[in-house]
Amino acid sequence: MNHINNEEGLSEVIGIILILALVMIFLSIWVIYAVPADGRQQEIEHMSYVQDWFTKYKITADSLWINYNPDESFGSSDITISNSILLGSQGGATNSQGLFLALMKPFGSSGTISLENGSERFEIKNSSGTILSEDMVSIQYEARNNYWIPQIYYYQMGGVFLEQRDGTVNRVAPLISFTSGVLNTANIVIVRINTGQSGTRYINGEGQARIDTVLTDRSDQLTFRPVSGDLYTINMTLRDPSAAKAWRSIIRELGGDVDLSSGSSSIGVTGLNEIDYQYADYTVSLQSVAAAFT
Repeated sequence: MNHINNEEGLSEVIGIILILALVMIFLSIWVIYAVPADGRQQEIEHMSYVQDWFTKYKITADSLWINYNPDESFGSSDITISNSILLGSQGGATNSQGLFLALMKPFGSSGTISLENGSERFEIKNSSGTILSEDMVSIQYEARNNYWIPQIYYYQMGGVFLEQRDGTVNRVAPLISFTSGVLNTANIVIVRINTGQSGTRYINGEGQARIDTVLTDRSDQLTFRPVSGDLYTINMTLRDPSAAKAWRSIIRELGGDVDLSSGSSSIGVTGLNEIDYQYADYTVSLQSVAAAFT
């Protein structure tokens, strides 16, 4: 009789162990497959949001210089536009009430918004040398994705660019156009971003950051015309060869005759009879909001 009872107790223990094993298998499959898939979807949606944010920022910045009136009596001078951007995908970090719940949800990604003032330059030259030279400061967002492809979006010279491992592409065209043929001219809006301080300013984290933008000045159209048949060249020094290829593609689509040496980070638009240009001067500052920090 005791022998029968011992076997019944052993079967119950084995049953509980099997149930626990099935639960652990289910949780393991969930963590290995379901959580990364959910996290990847969240980060894809967040990167789509970042792309839309930069597109809207470009439209807002363009509207500032298009509608700019230096006469303050009309109330349209030095208007500050504030935009907020969510730096992270807001995954499991926002619901981590206990270790178990945290493991069942994807970890949220983080990101960095920064004002990049590197070695990128825009220059206009002729046979006399460099006659115009400007830094190409950019507003940049770098995603630190856990489940999706690392990506960098940046706004530069009125255009929006996406940088990934396999290269850089232009998402929204910069403020530049070309007229080919007999005229062979270029029309450019030179966007100058003043960070208001030396070095690079950045905010990183998972929360929100605020970007304040002020158009401080906009020049009337200026023109370079050749003297005695002396043609002009536009030279651009970019951050890397991938960015140079992206700019080359843009300029070719816009009708410009562009040169790019293999592996070079510099491009040249040659043989220009005339260059029409104007300045759009912005002062941009970053502010921490909520969970973001410097």
